[in-house]
Amino acid sequence: MGATAAERRPFSELERSISSLLRGATFKVAVAVKDLTSGEELLVNADEPLPIGSSVRIHLLTELYRQAAGGRLSLSEVRPLPESARTGGLGVLRFMGKGTVAMSLRDYATLMVTAADNTAANFLTDVVGMEAVNASLQREGLEQIQFRRRAVSRRLNPDAPENIGTARACLRALEKLHRGEVVDRATSDAVVELLSYPEVGYVRRELPPGVAFAGLSASGPGMRCDQGIVRLAGRPYVFCVLMAGPAITSPRTAGAGAADQLMTNCSKTAWKFFASRAAASAPVPAAK
Repeated sequence: MGATAAERRPFSELERSISSLLRGATFKVAVAVKDLTSGEELLVNADEPLPIGSSVRIHLLTELYRQAAGGRLSLSEVRPLPESARTGGLGVLRFMGKGTVAMSLRDYATLMVTAADNTAANFLTDVVGMEAVNASLQREGLEQIQFRRRAVSRRLNPDAPENIGTARACLRALEKLHRGEVVDRATSDAVVELLSYPEVGYVRRELPPGVAFAGLSASGPGMRCDQGIVRLAGRPYVFCVLMAGPAITSPRTAGAGAADQLMTNCSKTAWKFFASRAAASAPVPAAK
């Protein structure tokens, strides 16, 4: 669908603004933004594989719902938490007593999204299979996204392989969800709805109340990533930014601070642009 006369703010304005923000970055940055109404795209270094960290769980969640739709498992099935899934890092399940936790697969998925729970993510990885996630990505033409590791302590496992992807492939995967192309409309909508549950992230915290963000962020030594669908009424868009480099080490370094600020600035810039487009294309109330 092409741009309409109501969209007076040209997409090139967003391209110039983002390019200006990226100028002088001391680490690699890839950007993919798409206006899901007009179809216009902004792609910067979008085909370079970069770390996506725990945001790969978008595809873990998608595979869980895909298998549920195919009858291989039930989202409402209650399963006990095995000790083999327990790991450190973010989340609350690691603090729970041995043998005391049992909940539905949907609830594990909810904790994985809302609390970035590493233990829940490991359990769901074991349930659906990492190989199954990657196989589905390949069938969808998204082989640039690779799920390569369970959640582990980077301090104890510094050489563990990183999950990777390209900004273009991340955008395409989210666009498929928006279009209802993951199994069917109902399955896609269910995944988008769960991804819209509150989670602290770079994009989400810059959005005004009431605007949902269906996505996940990730951060770690040497990387930052935020990707998702901004569900702006009348003007939804996909926002993906991947960053990587030795300058991004920890929150205490200038490089990490610069990466976080750049992510925030890109998010703000995209929001202002699309909010303006939404206002321009909104129907004019009829005169009384």
